[in-house]
Amino acid sequence: MKKTILFLCGILIIGISACTKTKYVPDPINPNRTYIRSLAAGDWQRQSNNLIFCDIPLNDLTDYYILEGNISVALSTDNEASYDILPATINAISYTVNYTTGFVTIYADDPLSDPDIQVPIPSNVVVKIVLSDSDFIN
Repeated sequence: MKKTILFLCGILIIGISACTKTKYVPDPINPNRTYIRSLAAGDWQRQSNNLIFCDIPLNDLTDYYILEGNISVALSTDNEASYDILPATINAISYTVNYTTGFVTIYADDPLSDPDIQVPIPSNVVVKIVLSDSDFIN
């Protein structure tokens, strides 16, 4: 009987000592910033028959993001049911993006560059711009 009790106590001690405590470490705060902008037909400007563009002012787009961070831009033409990451061709129109300090510019043009094709001015377009911090490695 003593041997059984000692055996069970030994197993219990081994079992308890084998457990490790895990410490919960919360995720760091997400430093990314997401901006949603709705573009109406009047926000677009025509540069040529087959090229239109829209400038979106964004004060938080600083030199830091241009030089070291990350900028991604996506476009929704279906009331935010889905997004296409730019560059993309949507409904036979080629969308590209350019950014500089303080501005994001979206271009829409005819992918065939046919001067006789007039790119229609889109309406009810939603743009998602994400500014992401990044560890810059030089």
